[in-house]
Amino acid sequence: MHWLKRTYEWFDFRLKLGAPITEAVTHPVPRNTASWWYVFGSASFVLLMLQIVTGILLAIVYVPSAGEAWNSLQVLNQQLPLGWFLRAMHGWGSNFMVAVVLIHMAQVFLFGAYKFPAS
Repeated sequence: MHWLKRTYEWFDFRLKLGAPITEAVTHPVPRNTASWWYVFGSASFVLLMLQIVTGILLAIVYVPSAGEAWNSLQVLNQQLPLGWFLRAMHGWGSNFMVAVVLIHMAQVFLFGAYKFPAS
């Protein structure tokens, strides 16, 4: 586990992300405003991570050439275990991401969540 701490310190020294992440995680949310509307931002983030991970995994298999593209899709769908599922997750995830991000943007606009809270 010592290597994990050193890796974190190496990234934090270069990117300086530790303080902003800590501030965002420990930011208090008032009880009267906490509701299911807060889900859409987190859902957008989870779907983005899903798209990144499945996209990288698909890029490992896919061959981007005119002669081999169809064959690489056949290998993905027919020969790789759960390859069809990975491809479906990426495709459906993109549709859900568009919908959830649009709902999130509408919610932020309608609730005025972009404004600094009045004290």
